[in-house]
Amino acid sequence: MMITFSATLTCQYDAIFSPFSAKQFYQGLAWLKNSTFDAAELCIADYNNVDVIAIAHALAEHGLGCTTIASGQARKREGLSLLAADDALLQRTRQRIYQHIDAAAILGSYVTIGSLRATETALSIEQYKHSLAQGLAPCIDYAQKCGVTLIIEALNRYEISHLNSAEDMMLFLEFIGMPPNVGILWDVFHANIEDQSFAAAIQRMGPSLHHVHFADSNRAFPGYGHLAFEDIYRHLQQSGYQGAISLECLCRPSAQTVIKQAKPFIERLRQLACASASRQ
Repeated sequence: MMITFSATLTCQYDAIFSPFSAKQFYQGLAWLKNSTFDAAELCIADYNNVDVIAIAHALAEHGLGCTTIASGQARKREGLSLLAADDALLQRTRQRIYQHIDAAAILGSYVTIGSLRATETALSIEQYKHSLAQGLAPCIDYAQKCGVTLIIEALNRYEISHLNSAEDMMLFLEFIGMPPNVGILWDVFHANIEDQSFAAAIQRMGPSLHHVHFADSNRAFPGYGHLAFEDIYRHLQQSGYQGAISLECLCRPSAQTVIKQAKPFIERLRQLACASASRQ
């Protein structure tokens, strides 16, 4: 099984990581297909006027899968959080994640837990881990019943107070007992801030690494910062990683840059994979 490629598309509300607006969703699908992506990473904040069955059909018509549902828009739009002190807000957050899990079961995707684990409350690392574990527990159970995997994203210290590095994520997974349907989403933009070594981080996560985000050091399209993506790709290959690499960058220097340069970027990485396979 080879590493696959996806990119962020929004199908509901406009998103800073999507080079197409929500109204241009079908244009975005055509771009993914024409740019040789394997799948979409879908931004869904809520399920008002979202037809998951129709989205699944549209993906299939374009020969695309879905890697994960990005859930973070609901944090900014509604203030949802798995660490909410208000029980009603916590229950709303869980109910939204249940909806994401139901959608993921249809789409054959993961569900991302990123910004939904943010909190304004100052907590120690131990308090944070206990609160997040309690908030997540029913979601993990429901996801397991539905055959869905949740992926928790490591976010940098400027965006969230705890669980910033690959090491942090592994310690948290160990803390909650390494559930088989919970993995890590590792974003190289955040990792560039938090992890001492990309190679060591990949090795530490091992089979717990389920999904990877590519964006450059300044969160622009790869090649417009200082990260060595070919080296990171080789480290992933050498580790035996068989998940997806998803393009989740800001539309910098422009949306057109992302749209036009995605295909040659993917082709370069695929050529690395072929060259590596031919040497073995």
